[in-house]
Amino acid sequence: METQAIELQTDVTFKWDNLRLMGAIEKEYENSFLVQVENPSKEIMEKYNGRMVISKKICEKILN
Repeated sequence: METQAIELQTDVTFKWDNLRLMGAIEKEYENSFLVQVENPSKEIMEKYNGRMVISKKICEKILN
């Protein structure tokens, strides 16, 4: 997979627990992003407060 630069507030998609989720990047870390999940499930809200740290390797930029 080709690495692409992804900026803050960029919409991304990623796979988590066999679900395809979307969200916006809030913060960048060395190997991951803090993502605010769009339409989070009850489980994601309870466990992660709607925000998840996701590996850069599995985030894909959503092209408009």
